[in-house]
This record gives sequence, structure tokens and C-alpha cells, in this order.
Amino acid sequence: MKYSLNCVLSLMIALFGANSSIAETVKFGTFDFAPYVLHDDPEGRLGFFVDISTAIVDRADVSFTNSVLPIARVVKDLERGITDCVVALQTPWSLETLVQVSEIHDRLDIIIATRPQLEISGISDLRGRRLAIPRGTFRSSPVMTEPDIERVLTNDYQQSIQLLLAGRVDAIAGTAVSLYHSFATENVTRRDVGVVLSVESNSLWLQCAKGQVSEETLAKMDQATNALRDEGVFETFVQRYIPPEFK
Repeated sequence: MKYSLNCVLSLMIALFGANSSIAETVKFGTFDFAPYVLHDDPEGRLGFFVDISTAIVDRADVSFTNSVLPIARVVKDLERGITDCVVALQTPWSLETLVQVSEIHDRLDIIIATRPQLEISGISDLRGRRLAIPRGTFRSSPVMTEPDIERVLTNDYQQSIQLLLAGRVDAIAGTAVSLYHSFATENVTRRDVGVVLSVESNSLWLQCAKGQVSEETLAKMDQATNALRDEGVFETFVQRYIPPEFK
């Protein structure tokens, strides 16, 4: 059977268009920090950001991969176009560098917890003191830019907590959900620390590298994120990782 040239071209265009629309796989990067990602959790939880990204792509019916990497590596891969999207706090850097697809949660606090008996009312009270912060976190945040604070960069929240309990630092910084979860895993109670102070609040967003994801897929993920947020799904995820003592 013979086909005209126009028929053949029309068939090729239709096939190419169909293949291109289903071939896009969104490459997520997730910070390898508890509770953003959990490994071998006794309760079977996968991690706060893993829950969020999985829920979004499942609702949007989008194919995806997820690379769990150190924070600095995720940031570099976003800048180089290796990673497409990330669940992360909105910061001056991300506002300038990434596409803000959709808000996930309107408030995640960055907190400081001090050693027992150390009273502070603001971050400036830590001038001349030692503050432990996981390396690669909080770019452009006051916990990194406030002058005259000696910052001790740690590998994770667990190391920060151990330094605090050993009296080697005066305070530690982190997101509330991360520090509270880490307190629980290290058997730290509210009585084991001094002041717990919120120093900054940021919204959590789905963010993607510019020019990496099609407008159609971005729209699907935006719609899915909005629906999940309005249904209270993301708030449920937040509460899943905060111990009752700190709620």
C-alpha cells in the first residue's frame, strides 16, 4: 500500500509529538538531611521532602527521578542544569536563580536552640559566641550573615546537637522540623536545651531550574501542588516529623 508524502509527514509529526509529550522525566534533587530524607527509619517513613515530591508528581501524573545528595551538590546540579526541580525554602538565591512553581507551605521557621542557661532574645545576642550550622545550609540567611558570630560548620544536625550537648558550641541553628526531629532521634528533651528562638520564617516551595522543564509539566505540577496544599496534605507531612513534645 502506498502513502502520499503528506500522509507520511503527518504521521511522523503526530508520532514525534506524542513521544515528546510523554518522554519528559523531571529530575528532582533532594537534600540528604533528616528528616528531608530518612534511611531505614523504624517507622517506615521515607522523609519529609520525599513525601512532598512524590505526592506532587503522583497527583500531576508526571514521570520523575529523585537523586538524594548533599545540599551543596543539589545546589550545584541545579545551577548546571543537571537537576530540574527541588523542594526547598524560598531564599534570595532561589528567588533569583530558580522558577518558583508553587507554594507548598507558607511558614517553616528557622530556629536557634541554645545550651542550657544561655538566655538570648535575638540572633545578635550570639555575637562573640559559637553557632553550629550544617554546611551548605541557609545561604543568605541571617544565621549565616549576622556579623561577629563564630560559625562551626557541621556534617548534619546530629553533629550539631552533639557539639551543643558537649558544651563545644553555644547554640545550634536549623529548620524547626529538622531540629525537632533530630532532638527526638538523639533523645534530647526540651529540658536539655536553653532558649528555642525563631529567627526567620520562610515559605516552602516547589522550585525548578530555568528552562529545564516544559511549561506544560510545570503547569501540571503547579496545579497538583495547589490541590495538595488546599487539602491539608502537606501540613499532615509536617506533623509526621515533629515529636509531640515540640508541637
